[in-house]
Amino acid sequence: MKRLTLITIVIVVGLLVLVGATTLFAQSSDQWRMDFYPNLDWAGAPVYTQYSTNLNYNWDANPPGPNVPAANWSLRATTNTFFYAGMYRFNILADDEVVLLIDNVVYLDTRGNGQSGKNQVIDIPMTQGNHNLEIDFRQYAGPAYLYVSWGYNKPGGGAPPPTPSKPLPAPLPPASATSVQTKYGDFTPCIQQNSHQSNCFHSDGAWNSPNVGSIQMEPKITIWGNCEPADSDVTWTVDPNSDPIKTHTFRCSKTLAGWFPK
Repeated sequence: MKRLTLITIVIVVGLLVLVGATTLFAQSSDQWRMDFYPNLDWAGAPVYTQYSTNLNYNWDANPPGPNVPAANWSLRATTNTFFYAGMYRFNILADDEVVLLIDNVVYLDTRGNGQSGKNQVIDIPMTQGNHNLEIDFRQYAGPAYLYVSWGYNKPGGGAPPPTPSKPLPAPLPPASATSVQTKYGDFTPCIQQNSHQSNCFHSDGAWNSPNVGSIQMEPKITIWGNCEPADSDVTWTVDPNSDPIKTHTFRCSKTLAGWFPK
């Protein structure tokens, strides 16, 4: 009986050692600071901040927090985490767009790449020590979700990080939507037929509603998507590979259905 008890203790201790060795390389429980912005470009001060041990969220089409709209918002999540040296596999699933930075180096950027809702897997060598992680998330409209995890993959980690990419003077534009509805009508037919937004415009009858004549005076929308306020301007990078990098200013249509170049 004593011999059986001794064997049991040895097995339990062995399992505890094995579990301890595994958790050395597991994802840290350090808290993420999550700052939410009522715009697409992380501009200004955050209107809502929360803390979480994991980035594992499905907001659906709802606002992610107080004072944050249901569409056209952004999130910046940051944490400082200890890693043992080695190769780590990061898994990121996001809708709409996401950027991963480690120690201010960009390792993943899906902006403007049509990767919404597609699982991203990246193997990254990490040196031992604390590292700053940043997740920049952008939500246009519709369902919003963000899942971020990582795990130890294999030994190593001595490789230098990639050369930081040249920072863009302005963010990339959003992907043009295939269907847009606003209080001024359903603009999906205009998108499908590549026609001017005035052909799908219907006044809502309000005294301050734009008229069809003012819509006809606008250039044709080139980037479809819900926008506001009307006649507001935004600057985006249109050619990130040029030298110097080319940017252009776009204006939100009075229809609130997208942007046209100024």
